[in-house]
Amino acid sequence: MHVQVPTHIVRNEDIYIPNECFVLYARLCFLYFKNYKNPEITVDHKKLMGILYIGDSRTLKNRLNTLYKANLIGNKVDILPRKGKMTILFNEAVRSSETFFTQINADVFNYLDKINHHAFRLLFYYKSHINFKEDRRLDYCYVGRETLKVRLKMGSSTIQEANEQLTKNKLIKITKHMLERREEDYDDNNELIFDRYNNHYSVTEKMM
Repeated sequence: MHVQVPTHIVRNEDIYIPNECFVLYARLCFLYFKNYKNPEITVDHKKLMGILYIGDSRTLKNRLNTLYKANLIGNKVDILPRKGKMTILFNEAVRSSETFFTQINADVFNYLDKINHHAFRLLFYYKSHINFKEDRRLDYCYVGRETLKVRLKMGSSTIQEANEQLTKNKLIKITKHMLERREEDYDDNNELIFDRYNNHYSVTEKMM
């Protein structure tokens, strides 16, 4: 089974949601699919918290309401039930209006005790830039660090840590790739820069 998330949401192109809320939204996309695309998703919120490693019910409530403000779910959560289940109204209009989706194996949720929400979002982001249909030989992407900082609101150290988590758990492979030298490649001291690198990011087969 797979998780399909609209690519424009993966990339924060027109709807911004923080990385911790993205994990929750990805889970709702999966539950929407499992629910035969019925937008009324009934969940045991305690179990949902356990799957997503959310330790406090107030945190879940805040993240749900962040999705509500972004118009990704249709009901504001004023209070969580003490027992039993709750219904979340998935906004299927946002999903159905998208042409492109980023798909990852649903086993990704089994790694949430090993990778944080930043690494989870990065995995989807890398996959969103790999298009096997157009050219099956191109099984990697090369996303600039500065783009990640702007789109996902992550610092360099956060990106580095997330990449380390993903590589340690064999969810991605990073290859350092040397670019061709250009005549205008000089540093601040007007010294020629001989080597320029751009990482290639590949999503491993088990996440396909």
